Amino acid sequence: MTGVGQPISTLQGVVAQNVVINPQAFYPATRRMQYPMKSSAPIMGLGAVDPVTLKQTGIIAALDVRISGSVVFGGTIAGTSLSWRWPYGLLKAVKVSANGQANLVNASGLHLKALQMAQTHVNDRGISRKIGAATIQSGTLSMSSDDWGSLAGVTTLGPGVTVAATGTYTVDFVVRVPVAFDQRTLLGAIFAQTAQTNLTLDIEYETQANLLTLGGAATVTFAGLNAEVSGVVYTIPQVGGSFVVPDLSAFHQVISTRNPALAQGDNEVPLTGTGIGRQLMRVLYQVYSGAGVAAVPYAMTSTNYGQQAWRYGGNDTPEAYRTGSNMRAFNEDQTGVDLGGQWGFGLHDFASEWALRDSVDEGSTSDLRLLVNLVNSPTSPSCEYMQQTVFAAPVGA
Repeated sequence: MTGVGQPISTLQGVVAQNVVINPQAFYPATRRMQYPMKSSAPIMGLGAVDPVTLKQTGIIAALDVRISGSVVFGGTIAGTSLSWRWPYGLLKAVKVSANGQANLVNASGLHLKALQMAQTHVNDRGISRKIGAATIQSGTLSMSSDDWGSLAGVTTLGPGVTVAATGTYTVDFVVRVPVAFDQRTLLGAIFAQTAQTNLTLDIEYETQANLLTLGGAATVTFAGLNAEVSGVVYTIPQVGGSFVVPDLSAFHQVISTRNPALAQGDNEVPLTGTGIGRQLMRVLYQVYSGAGVAAVPYAMTSTNYGQQAWRYGGNDTPEAYRTGSNMRAFNEDQTGVDLGGQWGFGLHDFASEWALRDSVDEGSTSDLRLLVNLVNSPTSPSCEYMQQTVFAAPVGA
């Protein structure tokens, strides 16, 4: 914690007049607010980007991106199916930049949804959803309020699902964008109470070619989908004649990356962007078999995966799981969600129990990488992973 109780002139790289870092005074006096950052409006279109300028008010802790409206299928529907990008992968990338720090968040909607489940222990058990040819009630990453696509009140769309009938399908789901790493202490939250702050959110949508396969005479229209953004923001109270804020000496970053160079056997996937001054909190990853619309996540089982681990340096391997099934069981026990059964996620979590003890100091663990052992050779395999890190923000006196 830097400069506690002392007036500062800059905070997170921007001018902050008459501001004092004083968590003890801030927490009792602040007020949580939730209000629209972007009103509901039609999405820019598949393959396009919705730019959103965020309001310069208070301390921003989180953003909620809601997609709602309808998708219309027409024509002769036979042969029409959805890819495994649906529905959360409709958000190909959600990007947040602030105060000169580009890409504090640059992650897919699916990765953000999985992180929300893992970090907040949201329970998806008993929530029935169609995945492929089956109806699943655990490991869907869906909340009861999410609607993946309903016709006549019945959820009939989902990842890998064959579209059975033409008609207008209602869609409604929310993806949480964690600006702060921790919603209690507000570690990594963004100081927005200044005209010099430049806060932007870009929502990039996936292309139709990667979302679904249309049968020969089928048609589809996404024009009925809308996007809206709301923010979870905390007021900056005035105590003793000064505005007080919590410790904002860190930025929080969530970044998705794709690595296509995988094969049967051991694969060491380098974690990009690591460096001194960063603490690694979580790594979430999937292996896909196939490319484009045909890409399907490999379930985290012993049939598909051998040893799963992370390494650094020459050959230091602090944590290893003998098979994918071992990792799946450990992750479900750790998070309360079956991350690996359907979506094939593996999770190295260094923060849930005690981040101060378990987070990985990237300054002392050079050449960080994932060890992903594949029992068989998937078709055109690729690894998509997400890193969650915390690093020092500029704070001036």
